[in-house]
Amino acid sequence: MKKIMFSGLLPDVTEEAVRKSLEKVGPVHTVSIIKDGDASAPLVIVEMDISDVQAFQLTSRVTDYWHDGHMINARLLLH
Repeated sequence: MKKIMFSGLLPDVTEEAVRKSLEKVGPVHTVSIIKDGDASAPLVIVEMDISDVQAFQLTSRVTDYWHDGHMINARLLLH
């Protein structure tokens, strides 16, 4: 199980939208949207059942990716 944190998403991001996008990569177990602090810049933490290689490829592709005027970043959480 891998935990990946996404930042730079739009404030109106939904669990369903995140799940739909990431299920193309692998099974999504949980999606947590954290809006504490700055609600206009939510953090999204996703738990996925993917391999180390898939996690690396996903975070490499998404990091520093511009979408709707926002720079999206993804980081693999080690705990």
